[in-house]
Amino acid sequence: MPTLTLLVASIAFADSINPSTVVPALWMASTPRAHLASFTLGVFAVYLAGGLVLVFGPGPAIISALHHVGGTVEHSIEAAAGVGVLVLALGLWRSRHRQQSARLPKPGCTSASAFTLGAGIMAVELPTAFIYFGAISAVLASHRAAALEVSLLVVYNALFVAPLVAIIVIRRLAGERGERWLTSSWERVRGCGQVALAALTGAAGAALVILGVAGLLAGAV
Repeated sequence: MPTLTLLVASIAFADSINPSTVVPALWMASTPRAHLASFTLGVFAVYLAGGLVLVFGPGPAIISALHHVGGTVEHSIEAAAGVGVLVLALGLWRSRHRQQSARLPKPGCTSASAFTLGAGIMAVELPTAFIYFGAISAVLASHRAAALEVSLLVVYNALFVAPLVAIIVIRRLAGERGERWLTSSWERVRGCGQVALAALTGAAGAALVILGVAGLLAGAV
């Protein structure tokens, strides 16, 4: 159990550096009335709910089916997914100069709208949350009791929102100095965040393509 918990925690820490959640949180922190706690709760609730649906729904069947998929099919799927991710990266790169702030709530947003924003972001991102799927696969493969599986998912999601909680703490405890730092952080992120996201997405897509093509070539030899 400690080994599995450490594995899940390490994956969660890697997944928590997520521009889709951190960037809107920094923007909200730079506004006069930021409902960051509601935003964080929305992110946590939807991501956790998605994990629970996979663990107690189709997750075991999907993992079992993947174990019986032939190598050629598996590597073909990897390569195709990589091409799709590369197309997404290209779209992000081409839209890097567009203003993204229009998609975010305006200053003075309500608690409900902040929650909806967090929940909506995760609902859109969940189908491509491959890092999360890896953690869920590890949990399912361990064949633990249902209560332990739920606790591991809660731990994962608590660590996933840790950067958002840190932003809340900085804003509330650091006073004006903390607010100035968050505002300047948002300005820096607004300038380079889209480029960084496109680069990371492109790297992930290239890695999938390389893995898929290498597997296909190895199988053909």
